[in-house]
Amino acid sequence: MGNIWHIYKTDWKNIFRVPTVLLLVVGLMFLPSAYAWFNIKSMWDPYGNTSGIQVAVVNEDEGAVVLEKPFNAGAETVNKLKKNRKLGWVFVNRSQAIKGVEHGDYYAYLIIPKNFSKELTSILEANPQKPEIIFGLNEKINAIAPKITSSGASSVMAQISDAFTETVGSAIFSAFNEAGVELQKEWPSIQNVASQILELEKALPQIEAMGNKAIELEGKLPDIQEKGQQIIQLEQRIPELDSAGNSILKVEASLPTVDEAGDRITELQTRLSNIASTSAVMNDVVASLTEVESQINQALDNIIAAEQTDTSVNQEQLKSLLNELVTIRQDIQDHRTNLQQQLDKVEGGINTAANFIKNDLPTIEDKIHKAADFVRNDLPKVEDNIREAADLIRTKLPEVVRVIHKAADLAKNDLPGFENEIRTAADKIRKFNQSVNIHDLIEFLMHDPGKESNFLSSPIQLKTKRIFPIPNYGSAMTPFYTMLALWVGGMLLISSMRVDVENPDKQYKNYQLYFGRLFTFLTIGVFQAIIVSLGDLYIIHSYVVDKLWFVLLSVFISIVFGIITYTLCSVFGNIGKGLSIILLVLQISSSGATFPVTVTSSFFQKLYPFMPFTYAVSMLRETVGGMIQEVVIKDVVYLLGFAGLSFLIALVLKKPLSPWLDRTAEKAKSTKLIP
Repeated sequence: MGNIWHIYKTDWKNIFRVPTVLLLVVGLMFLPSAYAWFNIKSMWDPYGNTSGIQVAVVNEDEGAVVLEKPFNAGAETVNKLKKNRKLGWVFVNRSQAIKGVEHGDYYAYLIIPKNFSKELTSILEANPQKPEIIFGLNEKINAIAPKITSSGASSVMAQISDAFTETVGSAIFSAFNEAGVELQKEWPSIQNVASQILELEKALPQIEAMGNKAIELEGKLPDIQEKGQQIIQLEQRIPELDSAGNSILKVEASLPTVDEAGDRITELQTRLSNIASTSAVMNDVVASLTEVESQINQALDNIIAAEQTDTSVNQEQLKSLLNELVTIRQDIQDHRTNLQQQLDKVEGGINTAANFIKNDLPTIEDKIHKAADFVRNDLPKVEDNIREAADLIRTKLPEVVRVIHKAADLAKNDLPGFENEIRTAADKIRKFNQSVNIHDLIEFLMHDPGKESNFLSSPIQLKTKRIFPIPNYGSAMTPFYTMLALWVGGMLLISSMRVDVENPDKQYKNYQLYFGRLFTFLTIGVFQAIIVSLGDLYIIHSYVVDKLWFVLLSVFISIVFGIITYTLCSVFGNIGKGLSIILLVLQISSSGATFPVTVTSSFFQKLYPFMPFTYAVSMLRETVGGMIQEVVIKDVVYLLGFAGLSFLIALVLKKPLSPWLDRTAEKAKSTKLIP
């Protein structure tokens, strides 16, 4: 330990003995601070000074009408951008904007086309079209400016969306309000329609039956048309009806004659007994003649019996008389028989006629009178009706047939769908009545349109809760640039000062040589850390919550970084200096100090846990934003691990590599290029 202390004291004596060396050491103490301070201050609030980034704005929008309200998204955007100081908005025409961006006068341009508002409001149409804003940017001017201008363009889009949403929302909610008032007014009528639909649903079986009747009637159309033709034919026979009517009237006029004939037939019926007595008289005559014949025959017989000679003459006369009598009697008898037969026929006919006259004729006469009355009073009307019916058949029946066909077609093709729609509508009405309180709906529709549209334009308010808040970007980057300055400070030391100690008499052991010069480097590193951390706090005024711990942990980090860089150079010589630079480059990309490590490639994500910067920047961030003890302890442990690993490398490799490094150094010096 004494030899280590001796080397340390000797180093500082030599530093203070030579003013230029002392000045160099002091410069090495302050130089990392300048690196940190200038970088931190240069980006103290970069996003608060973006008004110098000029963006050309071209408005060609011709506007549109939204629900009878004028709307010009381009004009509203320009008005809002004129009040916006986030970027340097310059309002020019299209050619100036394009030329300015191409020549680097502007970082980007925004062109609002003439149909922008029309396409924006097409959302209210059947086929909406998304509008476009033409955004052009010159990416070769600066690497960060395109990102800032893109963010500004996104902000413009958000403003346009808010303005459009508020305008459309106001129009829509105004329409809602009017609809609510109208709905409240018309609700009784709507209820009436709904109840009628429900009633119509109940009547569907009857409608279906009527449809079936229409189909059935369509099937009977041929018969109806045939009967229609019969009516037309009947119309053509009206003259025959008139003739028949006239005949009936003539018959009626002849009824008195018929009555008179009936009276005679009745009278004749009363005289049938006299006619019958005539037949009896004829019977008596026949009987008398028969008796005379019998007497004559008796006389003849008597004459013959007397056999008188002179009686021949009388006998002949008697026989002649008898023959005449027989002929007369036979004629009378034949006539009586014929008379009786005729009398029976006449009597039957007279009785039939008399019965007809007494019993049926009055009824027939009554019917004839009624028929005659019909002919006189009703037949003209019937004929008119027949003519009217025939005219209807000729003129209207085709239309009726067409309507019946249409009704049948409706019943066959459309009625099922109509019934389904009615049932569906009825089901929806029932579900609506069960699920929706119409009074609540009306109340909702009648809300204040202004408040509703304002809410719609910004429906969500982002309530930001800042955890470990840091007021500016420079303070947020202070841990990174402070840590980076400390590593650079370590690299400046190994580049400006010798890490090897002269040992011509071999009085020092390798570990003594290592630690003796290491303490000198660490002492300078401690001053570097104190200067840069205090300058962060009190010169550039970085925001730090735990100031004392910021200084102490900066010193701790400087010691760890000094051990690492010194060990690399002590063990590996000039190669170690190169390794320090390589580590610096790798750590900047893989420590998550600037960009989150998750946005880097997988290679750097894999390096992330093995880089000292990872834990150093994490530890300083804790002091800036507010310390969590567990995080700080974890980072300290990891950094101590890196320091311990450096000690292990030095103790294991410094002795075997020293001869090789000495020879390498001599060869390097012989080139007169490398010290």
